[in-house]
Amino acid sequence: MKHHFTFETENRYLVPSVERAVQVLGVLAREPRGMVLADLARETGIPKSTLFRILVTLRKHHCVTLDPESQAYRLGSYLFELGNKFAEQSDLFRVATRYMQSLAEECGETVFLSKLEDGEVVYLRRMDSPKSIAVVKKLQSRVPAHCTATGVAMLAWLPSQEVEEILDRHGMEAYNEATLTDRDLFMHRLEEVRRRQYAVVDGEYNRELLCVSAPVWDHSQRPCAALTVAMLSSQVADESRVARVGEAVRRTARLLSRELGGREPVPA
Repeated sequence: MKHHFTFETENRYLVPSVERAVQVLGVLAREPRGMVLADLARETGIPKSTLFRILVTLRKHHCVTLDPESQAYRLGSYLFELGNKFAEQSDLFRVATRYMQSLAEECGETVFLSKLEDGEVVYLRRMDSPKSIAVVKKLQSRVPAHCTATGVAMLAWLPSQEVEEILDRHGMEAYNEATLTDRDLFMHRLEEVRRRQYAVVDGEYNRELLCVSAPVWDHSQRPCAALTVAMLSSQVADESRVARVGEAVRRTARLLSRELGGREPVPA
């Protein structure tokens, strides 16, 4: 039996409780620090008793989490899993693959696509060259943003207040003697990245790797992902090699952004 829906008749089939749950998730998506029950009820207009039952259900299915100390609700891991499934079918993955392959061939190095998720870097896709190295052991694994090229490349274009909040939440752990942990110097680094339009991180997380990364832009001029080339530090002969790779990454990320309908901001 086929159903022919119109805008007018479709409303008859809507489920109010599902609509409220979607509304709750939408509000939480705008609040990375989470919201307590009272604030969430005020924002959504949903009675506390109804909202509590919705949140309990969402928690059961890992769609939201509850911080035991702050009592703040945040988006949960199951949404991340669903997002990854969607991403596998999205334009970003489909289009990025072609550009990643081209970049890997041009640079002769491993290239990966990643994004910033809740202030951490998540690896999404990897493209090896004939002489590729083991950069990422597991896709969808998380690594810190402050000491990785992807993280630095994307943080550089976020509002300074948002960057400060990410650093407050995750800290600036030293993974080895090369890790930059001074916040003032880090903010200065972000200024340099904006001027150069790509980030270079040498051995600050993985001591053996030098990585070069540039952001991929969405339609609102916000970084939605990043392309990164990873090289063994021991095989990088001089800074000119890094500069050539940096320009290749920046150019490729710009082309990918434009094909996806993104717009890169003009450096100040």
